Amino acid sequence: MTVKRILTEPFAAMTWRRTGYALAALPLSTLWFTLVVTGISLGVGLLITLAGIPVLWLTLWMCQGASAFERGWMRAAIGRDVAAPPRRPPASDRWYAPMVARLLDPQSWRDAAGLTLSFVTGVLAFTVAVTVWATALGMIAAPLWLPFSDTTDATVWGTRVDGWWSWVATPVAGALLLLAAPWIVRGAVALHAGLLGALLGPTRRSLEIEAARLSDSRARSVDAAAAERRRIERDLHDGAQARLVTLAMDLGRAKEKLATGADQDEVATLVADAHDEAKRALVELRDLARGIHSAVLTDRGLDAAISALAARCPVPVDVTVDVAERPSATVEAVAYFVVAEALTNVAKHAEATSASVLVRRRGQALAVEIGDDGRGGADAGIGGGGLAGLAERVQSVDGTLTVTSPDGGPTRVLAVLPCV
Repeated sequence: MTVKRILTEPFAAMTWRRTGYALAALPLSTLWFTLVVTGISLGVGLLITLAGIPVLWLTLWMCQGASAFERGWMRAAIGRDVAAPPRRPPASDRWYAPMVARLLDPQSWRDAAGLTLSFVTGVLAFTVAVTVWATALGMIAAPLWLPFSDTTDATVWGTRVDGWWSWVATPVAGALLLLAAPWIVRGAVALHAGLLGALLGPTRRSLEIEAARLSDSRARSVDAAAAERRRIERDLHDGAQARLVTLAMDLGRAKEKLATGADQDEVATLVADAHDEAKRALVELRDLARGIHSAVLTDRGLDAAISALAARCPVPVDVTVDVAERPSATVEAVAYFVVAEALTNVAKHAEATSASVLVRRRGQALAVEIGDDGRGGADAGIGGGGLAGLAERVQSVDGTLTVTSPDGGPTRVLAVLPCV
């Protein structure tokens, strides 16, 4: 640390930003303390009537907003960046799922604890900042205001100022305190910000869990892509490729017949068969391309793309799409894939007479529900099956897939996809 920095630190912009942060700590921490203590006390007191549950949920919701404000204010005021911690996602699209997730999320209670304890460090930071700066400036200006003081025995910090040497020493001591004030305030601010950062930011454990989740999600994405590639290869080999082989054989036979001067009707029959095979191959290639990604989905969104899927399904399908704001292209593609695979299963295995598709957006989640009145018995846990592939595709975007399919039906497939 250089002498120049020591002399200029009291006038540095960061010093006064820290001072402003310390001064604001008292009213903010008082507000947070009042809200948290009042809300949690009221919620716990009303738990016996169950009315306390929404009160606690509302209190924790306000704590999350206050935590976000404190992190933003900390970043703007003193340049300390505290990352937003991961939150527990809702387990389903039920109306009560966000409430349950918030109440069971450990970070929600860490927010409440951090905002409550910040009252202690906030009062300390405010008191230290006001005391240090006021005392330093008051001692420096002592020769100006002491002569006009009504006090008979003028004292500064308990020391009587009655000689000329004291009148000189007091401003000097004030100047030294002024030079030390930025470091004293910095320490008090570091204590307050450190407490908030430790409780309102992510923990090592939560970061490890999030890293593991992202690693698992990436692995599932790779597995889903590999499974999709194998499906495409299988469909090409068993479908279009076989038809193209038949087409080539028919054209080869027709060519030989022409070379040998065979009956024109026989040649025409072979060419007609080849033409039919070519059209069937084109249909299979078109269906395969549509299964990879629908052009209608890109151009017109989920409503039009799912309606097109339903129109091609041999089972009558009732479609309802309520998505005011389009999600990301990745989420749309997964939602489309879920509906396409589920309707394929309905047509092949369910023996259903009717089916329904309901797509709706609730907050930051897209819920995709497919139901049918078939024989049931579907199991998403069967390795290598269509529903197992659906689960991997949904989990690749951190979504959840729930399959309810008792023997005898009905079957309900619900995918909840986050849109954040």
